This record gives sequence, C-alpha cells and structure tokens, in this order.
Amino acid sequence: MNLIPRRWPLAVTLAMAIVAVTLPARGFATEAAWARLAQGGYTILLGYSRTPGDGEPLRPDLGDCGTREALTDRGVQAARRIGMRFAARAVSLNAVYSGEFCRALETAQLAFGRGAVESVPWLNSIVGGADPNVIPAELILAVEAFDGAGNQLMITHPALIRAISGTVPRIGEAIIIARGVNPGDPPRVINRLLLD
Repeated sequence: MNLIPRRWPLAVTLAMAIVAVTLPARGFATEAAWARLAQGGYTILLGYSRTPGDGEPLRPDLGDCGTREALTDRGVQAARRIGMRFAARAVSLNAVYSGEFCRALETAQLAFGRGAVESVPWLNSIVGGADPNVIPAELILAVEAFDGAGNQLMITHPALIRAISGTVPRIGEAIIIARGVNPGDPPRVINRLLLD
C-alpha cells in the first residue's frame, strides 16, 4: 500500500496556496510603504548597490574612489532603477544623504543626481573600528530633527541598517524608519519597500 502518491497532490496544492497568498501580500506591503512615503515625514534607509569582490580595502581612503570598488554593471543599472521608481511615484525627498564609502556615494548619485546628495561621515558605521551594531548618535538626531513635508533618504552599509532594523535588507530593499518613542531612542522601523 503506497500512500505517497495520494498525499503528493495535497502537498502540491498546499504549496501553491502558500505561494498564492504570500506573493500578493508582498505586493500589498510594498504598496502600503509607497502610500506612507506619499504622506512624508519618514527616513528611508537603503543599502548600496551591487559591487564586485568581498568588501572594502583594509584601510579605506574615503576620499579617493579611484582605489575603491566601483559598482558592477548590474549595480549601476539597479541604482538608476531605484531613482526612477521614486520619480515615477513622485515621492518627495527633502534630502539625500550618503556615507562616504564610494559604493554608497555612487549608488546615491546614480539614483538621485550628484547635486542632490550630501555625503556625511555618520553613515560610515564600520570605519575606524566602530562597532557596526551601534547606531551613531548623529543618525538618531537626524531622524529626530527631520520634520519635512517630504522624506529623507540615507544610503549606507547594510551593517548600519541591521543595527537599526534587526535584519540585513536584501539588495534593492529599503527600510522606512521614524523617530523613536522618546528622544534619544533608536528609530522605529515602520515598513519595508522592495525597489528592485
């Protein structure tokens, strides 16, 4: 008596039902995130785009991108698509900040234009032996002080995004945050946004 063939159609049906439920849920979550951003007042955290290799040089010179890893062709295309997605949704950005690492800066400039990006050292969470699990006080202050009609966007290392959100975002995924409950508290995660 072979019971496996009888259970196999049930297993396939259940698997298809799970996929059918989770795929639209992700789409609704992304639509909900876009709706929140249309209201304004949020901070958007985005990791840099795709790069070749396994990381930064041991002693990075943040001012010299000639000695640094550039984005891959796919990374360049992904960064441009991210900028187009924000433009297509008409999401207002009051400010775009980037860490000083070349891959973060290049991602920001390709997505939002060179003139729109301000490079700030407090988004360099792993420089100089800093603990990547600690959220820089300047970032907390920037989130707390932001009170624009639009949003602010920060492009940084996934390590810093993990310190804030508790998870490493996928490539092309943004984390939407807002000020903490009390002054000085870590920012609160509001939603996630699939961009690519």
